[in-house]
Amino acid sequence: MSGRPDSLARVAEIATADRGDFADALDAFLDAFYLDHPDRAGMQARIDQAPEPVGDGFVDAWIGAAGEHLARRWGLDVPAWTRRPHHFRLGLPRFVPDARSLRALLRSQSPAAFRSRNLFTVSEPMRRARFPHEAGTPARAARAR
Repeated sequence: MSGRPDSLARVAEIATADRGDFADALDAFLDAFYLDHPDRAGMQARIDQAPEPVGDGFVDAWIGAAGEHLARRWGLDVPAWTRRPHHFRLGLPRFVPDARSLRALLRSQSPAAFRSRNLFTVSEPMRRARFPHEAGTPARAARAR
């Protein structure tokens, strides 16, 4: 991966070129996204451009969920591209992490943007070291708006 991806569209480009780099590209994008906090216009710009389909249902759905979740989590406009069919729903449920013992917990904790796509994960799937912890929980962030 060359350079930090500045948008989810760039994450999709990297995932298309080298699927092994999807998770690394997404993590690097999130670091850049959080560096923009609290500049809402800068954060919005990073999710506005529509990513091209990667061709992997899981990756495409995860990118769509990431775009919608980040917008909702940080009080931004949800980009229309997040509702395109290839960015919207998986046929079979996927659990991240994929541990049978965690499935009930992941089903209950998953943010709506992920659940609606049949993706089940932790309550803050986009958390990174650069995550603006002072913004608090999603409920607290929503009340602050």
